[in-house]
Amino acid sequence: MKYKNQINPELKKIARNVPYNKAIIKCANIFQVISLRLTMVPKDVANNNITIKGHKGLDFKVDIFEPSNVKENLPCLIYVHGGAFSYKASAYHKELACIYAMKAKCRVYFPDYHLTPKYPYPAAYDDVLALYKYIMENSEELGIDNEKIGVAGDSAGASIAALICNNYEHEDLKQPCLQMLVYPLTDIDMQTDSMKKFSDTPLWNSKNNRRMWLYYCTNLKEEDTYGASPMHSSLPRIIPDAYIETAEYDCLHDEGILYGKKLQEAGANVEMNDTVGTIHGYDFALNTKIAISNIKKRISFLKKGFNRR
Repeated sequence: MKYKNQINPELKKIARNVPYNKAIIKCANIFQVISLRLTMVPKDVANNNITIKGHKGLDFKVDIFEPSNVKENLPCLIYVHGGAFSYKASAYHKELACIYAMKAKCRVYFPDYHLTPKYPYPAAYDDVLALYKYIMENSEELGIDNEKIGVAGDSAGASIAALICNNYEHEDLKQPCLQMLVYPLTDIDMQTDSMKKFSDTPLWNSKNNRRMWLYYCTNLKEEDTYGASPMHSSLPRIIPDAYIETAEYDCLHDEGILYGKKLQEAGANVEMNDTVGTIHGYDFALNTKIAISNIKKRISFLKKGFNRR
């Protein structure tokens, strides 16, 4: 693979092509569920879960990670895992949720939202929106400061997080205090240079990306698919402060940059972190120097956002 000589040497061990289709999704999710359960929660983090109703009244589970032995109200981060709207959360997503809870001193709500191909758009969005409403409505009994509720996600999860932030006025909800978008999926049109160039990059590529959108927006009229695409959203009058992180060898690279510019041009405060030598999902290698360095930047953004109010 030609990119192995261009990406950061620390990432070569995870730099492999990953196929994406309905059969792979079904098999992979069996492994994902097992590995997630076997992933230990650090002793400094407490873990429990709740079940709430989301898309069409269907139940879904939400894991909660929070600093141990803390009783006072804390900020809250809704962390929406990536996975092409198709895959269950990975072990490293759970580890990241624990890191965010410990380092940013917040309660992390981690939804197991409904997935494609069985549940296309707007199922995942409806689930996360229902969770946001639930937290807002029950913040006092949940021990959450309702002035400090942020949303975050990576890849497809970042797409959902961005839509929550774009639609909060339309949904008649209180503004999220921040949005943290890691190598975000933002544009269903797929016309950027990186999308055209990176058709065979490790872990994710434009061929997989096109199939993902087809699964996600199945049965929708073309004009209705734009509702799933943050780049085509109408922005609220006040846009939550944003952190946008992009990966260099990623078909989503350019749309992440362009989305950040769109928010900035609309008056938002946007912190861009255009990482070098990286691939989509590079932080799967959690213990590498490059992942550790960029996760610290995410934590710094969260701390600033939570302490601003």
